[in-house]
Order: sequence, then structure tokens, then C-alpha cells
Amino acid sequence: MVEATVAAAKLPPGPKVNPFELIKELLAGDTQIVTNPLAYFRKLHAEFGDLVYSDFGIGRFYFTDNPALIRKIFVSEPRSYAKADAYKEAALFLGKGILNSEGDFWQTQRGMVQPAFQKSRLYAFARSMVATSDAALARLGGGTDVSALSMHIALENICKFLFGSDFAANEQVIREAVHFGNDFISRRIQAPIKLPIYLPAIKNLRFLYYRFQLDQILYKIIDQRLAQGDAPQRDLLGMLLLAEKEHGAAQLAAIGGGAASSASMPVSNVRKEQVRDEILTLLIAGHETTGFTLAMALWLLAKHPEIQEKLRAELAQKLSAGADIDPEELESCTYLEAVVNETLRLYPAAWIIGRRTVADENFEGHLLKKDSELQICILALHRNAKYWSDPDTFKPERFLGETPEPSAKQAYMPFGAGPRRCIGNIFALLEMQIAIAKILVQYRLTVKDTREPEIEYLFTARLKHTLPVDFVSL
Repeated sequence: MVEATVAAAKLPPGPKVNPFELIKELLAGDTQIVTNPLAYFRKLHAEFGDLVYSDFGIGRFYFTDNPALIRKIFVSEPRSYAKADAYKEAALFLGKGILNSEGDFWQTQRGMVQPAFQKSRLYAFARSMVATSDAALARLGGGTDVSALSMHIALENICKFLFGSDFAANEQVIREAVHFGNDFISRRIQAPIKLPIYLPAIKNLRFLYYRFQLDQILYKIIDQRLAQGDAPQRDLLGMLLLAEKEHGAAQLAAIGGGAASSASMPVSNVRKEQVRDEILTLLIAGHETTGFTLAMALWLLAKHPEIQEKLRAELAQKLSAGADIDPEELESCTYLEAVVNETLRLYPAAWIIGRRTVADENFEGHLLKKDSELQICILALHRNAKYWSDPDTFKPERFLGETPEPSAKQAYMPFGAGPRRCIGNIFALLEMQIAIAKILVQYRLTVKDTREPEIEYLFTARLKHTLPVDFVSL
């Protein structure tokens, strides 16, 4: 029956691409899918519909903005699809953390990390987020690069959350390594031919050097923490190491080693490489994407003074006077939440998400071939006029009222969807809301250049240049 259904399906329509021209454009970094993905995917779906197929001469690719198929892939049948090949390239940098792992292994690792991201624990961490924003704002000048400011705030927050302390001594190294790593991995994803990273090319050597630097920093911290024994640890690294010891004790018991407590487990049983992979994944995912989004939110507020004033009025009404910000009070700031959501809609850092088919299937009469890439351009989905009114307009009100947008639930997914939804989404939203609130109660934001900033669409989106915004004391 399944075979007959699949046999009756037909390939979706799509563009005919000259593979040699495509390879030439990719090597030159001049293909529109990279330089202007919004225009590319809008044109693609306008011409061929909500499910598009092309082999591009280098492999089978499907592109979709069909909410029903997106729901099937991410929510109702996520185990029927594998991670896209791009994640194999990301693993060269991040290892086998929760971003890249799959199946039961992913489930185990997610279970180890998840308790740290409980809402109550994050709310307890909010005071640290407030202190981070205060310290960053104390060093402000009049004209500020909000990209650098936002990256600094996001990196400080995630380092304190992961390690219980800031990383001031290592900030420059981490920023440079993450910047180069994102660029390097993205170029490999786009490259039609992928050469081994151990070939002694200049970029390969730089990548290996930056990865080595990060490893030196992380393994030193892990070893120092293990040397402390079972002293109570409240940060995520401490929780991960405890979970690792319990995991090792359970495995020992399962193979006939008898019952063992986590306290009695030797350090050698801790999978330090796995701890490194999880920490590095969260360190990178937890600061670069958030830093980009926060920068864009501050720029949008500076560009739209009427929205900025409306938000400032809400903060004055809903938040108690004083230096601290109560996360419970933030929950009542619906316009602040809408501003952050609208920024994520217009400028999603995770701008494209991919999966891979593991079997032939029939979707609404269309054939999805086994071992094909399925790509969803979140950037284009978030600006699709079928689901959003005035899709290119910054309009936070769209998320409020009795009939909030979008008209289809799966048309908005800045953090993904389903069981693999970003584990740190509440953390990211909370730290952005706190930073914006702290800034707006002290400063009026203005901007001289209102032109769209240049954005590089790599593995994640990032600003290509500085983003100047004037901070005027109130």
C-alpha cells in the first residue's frame, strides 16, 4: 500500500539549474541564495509553489514553506527525518552536542542538560543578567556599536550560567574563534567539494588553531572542576559533570559492576569530550544568536521612536522602581515580549533549518525521495504575506490582541519547533528582555543611518559591520 502511494507521487516543480554555473557562483560566494536569501526564496516559492524540488546538479534538494509539511517534519513525526548534512560540518567545530546528535543519544544528552533550563532556575539567574547589563551600560559612550555591546552582554550571561563566573580574560579569544568558526563551517556547507580539514591549507590551519584554543580553555575548566570533587555546584557545568558521573555509575551497574554511587565514580569515567561538546554548543549557540537578535532589536527601536516610547511607557508602568528587575513583573510586559518576538520574526538568527529524508514518501501527491535535503528558509517563512500582514514592517502589535498573527502556527519558529525546539529559548528571551528594559529606562536610542544593515547569512546570521546607535541619557 505504501509502495503504491509512493509510486503514484510525482516530483514537485522546481528550477532547472546549470551545475557548472552554480559551482562557479558558490566558489565566488556570489550566489543569491547566500547574498540575498530572502529575495531568492521569495522568488522561488512565488514561481514554483510551497514545495520546490531541484537536484542543482550536486544533490537532491526540497524547499518548503508549507506549514503542514513543516509540522510533520518538526512536530508530529520528527524521528522520521534525520539532521541535514550541514550539521555534519558543524560537528567539526561543536562535536556531538545536543545540536548535532540524534536518536536515543540525543535524548539522553537533552535529559542531562534540560534541568538547568527550568523556568524557576532561569528566573533565579535573572539577577545575574541584570548585573551584566548594568556593568555593560556603565562603560557606554554616546555613540555605541550595539553589535559589540549585545555580543558582550550575551557572552557574559552564558559564561556565568555555564561556569558560574565571567570570562573576561578569554572573551577576545572566544569571540575571534566563534567568528572564524562560523565563517569556516558556513563556507564548507556551501562548498560543492569538501576537502579534508587536515590538509595544510591556511584556512584549515587557522580553524584547527582556534578550535585548539577553545579546547584548551574548556578542558582546563573541566579538569579544575573535577579536581574539586563533589563540592556543590550550581552552574550548568557542575550539573553536567554530576549527570555524567550518574550516567557512568548506571552503565557500570548495567554491565554487572554492581551498584555504584556517583560520588565513588573515578574521574576517568567522566566523558570529558562529551562535556566539552555540550558546553561549547551552548556557549556558541547561547551568545552569538542572542547577541545578533539583541543588536537588531535595539537598532529597530532607535529607528522607530514611536514604538520605543510606547515600550518605555509600558516599562514605567509595569516595573517596580529600583535597580533590580523582577522576572515575574517582566511577564506582564506584553509589549516588550512582542518587540522581541517581532525582531525574531524579521531577523531570525537561525535563518534556515534543514532535515534529511530517510525513506521515500508521498506528501500531498508529491514524491519526497529518500536521502534528500529538506530545507525551510525561516527568514522567508517569517515574511510570507500568506501568514503575515505587511510582512516587511516592524509591527510588534501583530503578536497582541484577540487575533494575533501568524495565521498558521508553524509560520513562526525562530527557535525551531517540536521536541528539538531550542533548549535555551527561555534563557535567550529573558536576557534580551532584561537588557532592553535596563537600556530603555536609562537611555533614549537614536540612529542617524536608517538603511538596512548588511547581514551575512552563514550557518547563523550575523552583522557584517558595526551597528552604531546613539544612547542619550534620560
